[in-house]
Amino acid sequence: MPLSLDTTYKDLDSRLYSRAKPKDVDSPEVLLLDEGLCDDLGLNKEELNGRILSGQELLEDPIAQGYAGHQFGRFTFLGDGRAMILGEHVHDGDRYDVQLKGAGRTSYSRRGDGSATVSSMLREYLYSHAMYALNIKTSRSLAVVETNEAVTRRRVEPGAILVRVMNSHIRYGTFQYVAAQAPDELQRFTDYVIDRHYPQLNATDRTYREFFDAVMESSIEMVVDWLRVGFLHGVMNTDNMSIDGETFDYGPCAFMNYYDEATVFSSVDRNGRYAFGNQRPILRWNLARFAEALQPLCTQSALTYDELELKLDEFEDRFDARYYAMMRTKLGINSDGEEELVDEFVEWLRKSNADYTNTFLELETPGTFDDPAFGTAEFEQLRSKLAAVGLDEESMQEANPRCIPRNYLVEQALDEYLETGDLSKLEGLLTVLENPYGAKDMDSQFQQPPPREFDAKYTTYCNT
Repeated sequence: MPLSLDTTYKDLDSRLYSRAKPKDVDSPEVLLLDEGLCDDLGLNKEELNGRILSGQELLEDPIAQGYAGHQFGRFTFLGDGRAMILGEHVHDGDRYDVQLKGAGRTSYSRRGDGSATVSSMLREYLYSHAMYALNIKTSRSLAVVETNEAVTRRRVEPGAILVRVMNSHIRYGTFQYVAAQAPDELQRFTDYVIDRHYPQLNATDRTYREFFDAVMESSIEMVVDWLRVGFLHGVMNTDNMSIDGETFDYGPCAFMNYYDEATVFSSVDRNGRYAFGNQRPILRWNLARFAEALQPLCTQSALTYDELELKLDEFEDRFDARYYAMMRTKLGINSDGEEELVDEFVEWLRKSNADYTNTFLELETPGTFDDPAFGTAEFEQLRSKLAAVGLDEESMQEANPRCIPRNYLVEQALDEYLETGDLSKLEGLLTVLENPYGAKDMDSQFQQPPPREFDAKYTTYCNT
């Protein structure tokens, strides 16, 4: 079946979006196509050629969404400057946004050219592919289509379009936009979001309060999962926070190798606002901004702002509960409690600066890695304490990946394509990342962290 589009977002007030048209592309070339996602969406891959996937053959008029956001703490009006919703694909009663990223200018582009480099779109394809396999709620990438243009960012590269699939592209920042630009539409817009994403809440007594609660819960689950695998989003602005708890906008993202809560790889995060260890407090800050965006509902409905503040006050305890449950699973502890032991283990990680991913594999199977950090008396004592209450192998294997997208391997794969036009290294990495919790005899190159000096200099970019 081809795409089956029915875009309900167009039924909302026209102030919330604008019509868009994909740029003209001669001879678009499909570099990558996720056949598994095709199956999940009920799509016939043979019908998804480069012209359809680049928006040259439209099934309906695309739209670009308006949204706002606090970018590094500063509020600004934004919108889809280089992306547009091709439509909402409906399959088996479920609805998915199909978005083209890098498809040209929109009314929100400002000084941007609306284009994207092939390396940035291949990067997002790989990271979303990896996060999905890591069992983390995420946007998914259906395809990368190379265009015939030259795009200048840090260097000149071929252009590309990413076909991104999400339950929805509605963000905290979308609510901020509506509250500021069309406050009279906020209740109708909120009802639309609840009907689409949280319909079960319509049966509750305090629907809007429970909506905020559900968004907070899904967001906590998402960030705790990031901490589980060592993922740094890199740019946790409110416009990059999904209302449905989906990880998306893989710009200056990366995975932490050596444990350091101050780890930052993003070129634009000069003060460490979105460092690995700050992702928890930043989530709470973002939720507070989301609550402020909902404040007009307090005069339009039975909701009170005190109710939102009381829900927000639950954040620390609820995050703690999920965090410690996650860490107990990583450590193979199948009972409640043991928070002090978890804290002791994390303190050892801070002091040792050991490789985060490999530490848990070494706990599970001693002698796996030749790392001085694992040969100390302190590590052995800690492992003995854990063995008394945990180190359940089955539990640990469910939570601890054997491989992650090591930053240097990602860069090698992207560089190979840019230099030679060969995707084999990237495709090999994608194959390995399909089964990150897989066999113990995996090729060791995918478990090897980079030299420490690589991480000290490694920088990622937004590429906008």
